[in-house]
Amino acid sequence: MFRLFAFILLVLVGAPSHAQQAFPFYNKPGSFAVGFRVVGQVDPSRSYPANAPEGARKPRPIQTAIWYPAAKGGKPMRYDDYLQLLGWDDDFTRSPAERDKVLAEWLTFVSEGKRDAQLAVERKDVRWAVRDAKALPGKYPVVIYSPSISSNVFENAEMMEFLASHGYVVIASPALGIDERGQQNDLAHAEAQAADIRFLVNYAQSLPQADASRLAVAGFSWGGLANVLAAAQDERIKALVCLDGTVRYRHAMLEKVPYLKPEQLRTPLLYLAQRPPPFERGLKHKPDHSGSILQKMTGADVYLLTMYAMEHVYFGTSYLRLDPLDFGDYSREEIAQSYALSARYVLNFLNGALKGERSGFAYLMKKPEQLGMPRHSVDSQFFAARP
Repeated sequence: MFRLFAFILLVLVGAPSHAQQAFPFYNKPGSFAVGFRVVGQVDPSRSYPANAPEGARKPRPIQTAIWYPAAKGGKPMRYDDYLQLLGWDDDFTRSPAERDKVLAEWLTFVSEGKRDAQLAVERKDVRWAVRDAKALPGKYPVVIYSPSISSNVFENAEMMEFLASHGYVVIASPALGIDERGQQNDLAHAEAQAADIRFLVNYAQSLPQADASRLAVAGFSWGGLANVLAAAQDERIKALVCLDGTVRYRHAMLEKVPYLKPEQLRTPLLYLAQRPPPFERGLKHKPDHSGSILQKMTGADVYLLTMYAMEHVYFGTSYLRLDPLDFGDYSREEIAQSYALSARYVLNFLNGALKGERSGFAYLMKKPEQLGMPRHSVDSQFFAARP
C-alpha cells in the first residue's frame, strides 16, 4: 500500500538515531493562536479508485486539514493527533481498529522498526494548534499546501501552524493516487494532485475566514510540481512556493503539458532548493538537464534560494521526526535551524506576495549572517519578471 511512499527519500539510510527528543522547530509563533480542524470531503466529479467497476465507483475522497487564526485557550494538540489522520485519509469509513492498523503499518514502514523510543517521544510532542478552536473574525490570506508524492496532510505541520499564527488560513489534503493510496511518478498523477489543489481553491471560497482573493499554493517535492500545474490553469492562485519542488527536475515531462506555458505564468514563485548533489549521485539518478522552468518563467518574479545544509527530504518535518536519517557532516540542530529559516523565508515571501509587504521580499535577499545563520549557508538568486 505504501510502497511508493519512499520515492522522495533518495538520501534515506538505515542508521538509527539515538536522539531522544522531539523535532525542534526553532521559530516562535506569531500573534495569533492556532486552531485546527479536519473535514472529510469528496469530489463527486471524479471517482476513486478510478479503475473500479462502474457500480463500485465512489467519489474521490479529499481529507481536508485546516489551520487558522483562533481565539486563545484550549488544550493544545499532540503530534500523535496528526498521526491519527493517516488511518482514514483515503477511506473515511474505516473503523477505529482499522485506522489503528493502518497507522501502525505506516510507522513501522517509515522508521524501519528501529526507533520505538524516539517515536514515543515525537508522538507526545505538544503542538501549537488547538483542535476545533473558535475561529477569529476577519478575513485572512489563504495558503494551500500540496504534499510530496503519496504523503499526508501533516507532512509540514510545523510550518503550517507557523503560517496560521501569522494570520493565514492554511488548507491541505493528502497526495492521493488515482487507483490506490500510493501515487505513480507520472503526469497523470501530477495532474490528479493539481485537480485536488483546484478543489481546495474552490473550497476556500466558502470559508468565512478566507480571503480567497489572496491565495497561494505551497508544495514539497511532487507537490511542488502539482502546484505549478494548478497555477497554469487557475488565475486565482496568486503566488507559488516550491520546497525543492519536482518542477525543477522534470522538464522533459512538463514540455508535454499543452496548457503549461512557463513564459505566460504571471505568478511569483519562491523556490527553496536542496544543496547541489555530488556528480556521482547524478550519474546514479540521471538528472534532467533539458531546461530550467524557473528561468523560463520570464513573466513572473522568481526567487531561488539554495539551502546548503538541506538534502531533499529535510524539507518535510514528518521525515525529520520519524525517519532514521543520517545528517552526515551536519547535526540535527543545524538541520533544524536551516528548516526554521526556510519557514521564515516562506512567511516573508507570502507577506510580500499576498499582503503587499515589500519588506517580505527584501528579507529573501538578505545575507545569511544577517538572519542569524552561518555565512555561505544560503545562496540567493532573483530573476525579475520582464516587461
